[in-house]
Amino acid sequence: MKPFLLAIFAAALACHAATENELVAARADVLDLAGAWSNDGFKIRDGHWSGDLQPGEPKLVQVNLFAGNHYWFSVAAQARAKEISIAVFDENGKPVATEPYADGVRAAARFSPKVSGPYYVQLVSKEGPRSAFCLIYSYK
Repeated sequence: MKPFLLAIFAAALACHAATENELVAARADVLDLAGAWSNDGFKIRDGHWSGDLQPGEPKLVQVNLFAGNHYWFSVAAQARAKEISIAVFDENGKPVATEPYADGVRAAARFSPKVSGPYYVQLVSKEGPRSAFCLIYSYK
């Protein structure tokens, strides 16, 4: 392989490894945050959503929720994001009332739906450069 192509390939691998490391760190941070809700009887759902957040470019995740259950949606981003927020919307796109928690690059919202069905969780990084994030939810 030519040295130039080898250098490009190595740089691409280094970028990928850094992104994977950021995603793993974000997941560890969000699991730490969600652990607080487990003290109140909440169980962490298997699975997670992760990716990149750009400031001012919201990410939406659709979830199916059940009336009568209680949910905590928890998100963590890497420290490059200065502030992250989380909101929940019903299937018509109307915001629903939540109990919020925010601590810089970690945020959470508690929600108890009165109607079963699809809901949307919105994540927004308010400032800072692109940052890896991880979202999970807990239920009881």
